[in-house]
Amino acid sequence: MVRYDRVILLFIAVAVSIPAVMKTRQSAQSAALTGLSVSQSPAGFVRIEGDVLHPGMYPLSANMVTAGVIKMAVPSHVLKNLIPKAVETKQLKNGDDIRLSIEASGRGDITIGSIGASERIIMGIPLNINTMVVSDFDRLPGIGPVVARRIVEYRQKNGGLMVLDELLDVKGIGPKKYEIIKKLF
Repeated sequence: MVRYDRVILLFIAVAVSIPAVMKTRQSAQSAALTGLSVSQSPAGFVRIEGDVLHPGMYPLSANMVTAGVIKMAVPSHVLKNLIPKAVETKQLKNGDDIRLSIEASGRGDITIGSIGASERIIMGIPLNINTMVVSDFDRLPGIGPVVARRIVEYRQKNGGLMVLDELLDVKGIGPKKYEIIKKLF
C-alpha cells in the first residue's frame, strides 16, 4: 500500500511540475524574442476605396505614402500616372481616406479625405475636432443634434478652429460630458 502511495504522489508531483516547466520555458523564449524584435503595431489605419481590387482598411506604418497603399490594394486597371502631381509621395496620417478613380487612359485621380467619426471611434483613431461636421458630433455619446450644431457654430464663430478645452464653452457640455467625450480626441 505504501508503494502505491509513493507512485501516486510521484505522479501528482510530475503532473503539477510539467505545466510550470513549460510556462517557464515559453516565458524565456518570449523574453528572448521580445528583446530582439521591433514593435510591429501599426501607427494607425488608412482606408482606400475606388478602383482597387482590395478596398478597405490598411495598417499605417511609419512614413507610408499614398503609392504604398495603392500598391497594397492593387489597382483594378493599368495605372500610368496620378493626379494631382506628387500625390503618390504624400505622407499619410492616421485616419486618412483615399479614393482612387482610374480613367481608361490610365490616369488615376486621387482624393484624400478623413474617415468619418463613427469609423474612427470603432477603429480607435482619435477624432479631429476641426474636421468634424454636425453629423459626426451627433454620434458622440451624450451629444445630440442640437449640441452638435452648437459646437459647429461655436467653431465657425471663432475662426473655424478650436481646441478640445473649448467644448466646455459650448452650451450643453458640462464637465461630466466633457470627461466622457475628450477620450475620443
